[in-house]
Amino acid sequence: MTRALVLILGIAIASPALADGPSKEVCVDSHGKGQDAREQGKLSLARKLFLTCAQSSCPALVQGDCARFADDLARTQPSVAFVARDGNGADLPDTTVYVDEMLVATRIDGTMHELDPGKHSIKFVHAGKEQIVTVVVGAGEKGRAISAAFGAATPPAGLTQSTPAKPAEPKEVTVRPKGAKILMIAGGAVAIGGIALGVFGMTRIPDGCSTGSHECSAPPGDPVFDDASSAMKLVNVGFIAGAAGVVATVGGLIWYYQGAKTTREGNERVVTPWLVPGGGGIALSGRL
Repeated sequence: MTRALVLILGIAIASPALADGPSKEVCVDSHGKGQDAREQGKLSLARKLFLTCAQSSCPALVQGDCARFADDLARTQPSVAFVARDGNGADLPDTTVYVDEMLVATRIDGTMHELDPGKHSIKFVHAGKEQIVTVVVGAGEKGRAISAAFGAATPPAGLTQSTPAKPAEPKEVTVRPKGAKILMIAGGAVAIGGIALGVFGMTRIPDGCSTGSHECSAPPGDPVFDDASSAMKLVNVGFIAGAAGVVATVGGLIWYYQGAKTTREGNERVVTPWLVPGGGGIALSGRL
């Protein structure tokens, strides 16, 4: 009986002490420090301090301010959820999360975590691998998902990844003009024929006549003069034709080997020979 009375008396004496909240000094100190932390953007710390001084044991004026301040911070303090997935999009709950190098979660389970507004470095650690994500959280932002991916996607069984074919690069193509062959053949034939005609005309010049002085050792009216004139005409026609044939052949060769070299972008050069009575040449057109 005596022991029971002592126990009841002890509980009665201890109960008020246990029910007592923070002292007046602690309440006032939390009120001031909470406002300082709020101004510095440390909303999590400020809210804890305001909850301390919002208890019923604090002075009524301090208690009212702290309760109101704590409610305001509850509305403006951001909250985030952490997500970790593999390359195929499967969740990785066994992931540890650090915020600004401080451990905040040893497992991802969808819990919302309160952060202060501003820039934060979020580090995810899974199976010894790390992923760091830098975010900027705004005041009042609620339920923002911050995610990290580990590894690349794995192709389904039976499928293999192939390297895409490399597109073919444009190649430079040399175009040989068909007309160049015709011009070379025709020019060669004309040159050979003209030279042959000129040589034949040389053989028809009478022995008494000179091609250098254009004179014949014969009396006036001798038929040898007519023969010499006819032979010289053959020589002149033959050599002119031969020269024209040579020019045509050379022009054909140049046209053939300097034919348009183009790529798929159409970079072209065209060489065309031209002939006129008493002369000839090469016409070049296109971009050099």
